[in-house]
Amino acid sequence: MTTPMQTQPALPYKSVAAALLFSVILGPVGLLYASFWGGLFMILISLFVVSNKFFFITLLIWLACCIWSVGTVDAYNRKIMNKYLVARLS
Repeated sequence: MTTPMQTQPALPYKSVAAALLFSVILGPVGLLYASFWGGLFMILISLFVVSNKFFFITLLIWLACCIWSVGTVDAYNRKIMNKYLVARLS
């Protein structure tokens, strides 16, 4: 007699690759995928920097958005996994 396989619900992970791709292509707007408040903050900073024609700083902001989005998604996924493991062990 076979037992039916138990299916686990899919956890709401975010994709690190998608976060990086969005941030590389869209910059601060792509950061919105990983962190709404972080994306909003960087959009406002970017508007100020671009309007004052600090173009080198714009590249640094773009790079910071890429790093921030990957780190935020990684932290989010770890938090989801920890909640799942705690619920599973309880």
